[in-house]
Amino acid sequence: MKERVVLFSDAIIAIILTIMVLELPIKYGTNGALNYPSLFRAIGIYFISFCFVASVWFQMAYAFNAIEKVKNKILVVYMLLLFFLSLVPSATRLLIEDTTQETLLIYGVLTLIVTFTARRMAVSLTKQAIQDPSLQKRRVDELNRQDMFSLLARLVLLVIGWYLVEPVLIIYLILPILAFMQNVADREEDNFVETLTPEQRSMYFEDRGGDLRTAAKRYSQLLRESLKDGDNQNRWSSLMEEWDKRVNQELSTKEQQLNQATDEKEKAKLTFEVAQLKKQQQAISMQQQRYQQRAARVKHQKE
Repeated sequence: MKERVVLFSDAIIAIILTIMVLELPIKYGTNGALNYPSLFRAIGIYFISFCFVASVWFQMAYAFNAIEKVKNKILVVYMLLLFFLSLVPSATRLLIEDTTQETLLIYGVLTLIVTFTARRMAVSLTKQAIQDPSLQKRRVDELNRQDMFSLLARLVLLVIGWYLVEPVLIIYLILPILAFMQNVADREEDNFVETLTPEQRSMYFEDRGGDLRTAAKRYSQLLRESLKDGDNQNRWSSLMEEWDKRVNQELSTKEQQLNQATDEKEKAKLTFEVAQLKKQQQAISMQQQRYQQRAARVKHQKE
């Protein structure tokens, strides 16, 4: 059943993209010459919709790939999503033919509905795919935070777009590209986490919180790792090295604090934290050894 649903949706999305490009208006001037500014503008707006539809397809394809069966509730919601998605060509044509406050509002509301439906579907599929309660809660909470940001951003754009049409059009282009990159990073992180033991996963997510700078650096690393082949010997090595570096820095800080502490309660707390960090060090070292062994096996097979 899942294969049929995926094939059906792939066909629908292919038709949606085809309709959009076929409906690109080609205008000519009074002298019969092609109106290039109008054509390039139409292609630009089509590219916005193309990126949006492609981002939704990628998100759904990855979410469906993680499950074995499609529940009836999921199927109904997915059909609803495809219905709204099939309206994107019409909204795109309206926006190309007459880029005004009203047509931009129609386009914005439609993409908001599609985004909301797709992201809630992704949450439901994630709940079904992840059986471990702690990992499920972590991933769902993370998706909910992303959903909140995405929906609030699109609501704000609806208001701003009423006054600033052209700038908001550019932002509508950026949003699906950012969403696509986020989906790629999430997928790469999930693949990385699957190679860890349950205890290492718990440690990774505990350490993963960090500040905004650390999160941005990890996001950049995940995007770079996603470009590597599956049998690349150095895949995820940078993630492990950065994780090891953070733990070592934090361990050094905690040990200094422990040496300077005078309060017994504070000493007990710091002693426990130091022990946990040393445990993380051991777990990281073990995982790095596994990666080295895997790299050696891959190298041997190639030879």
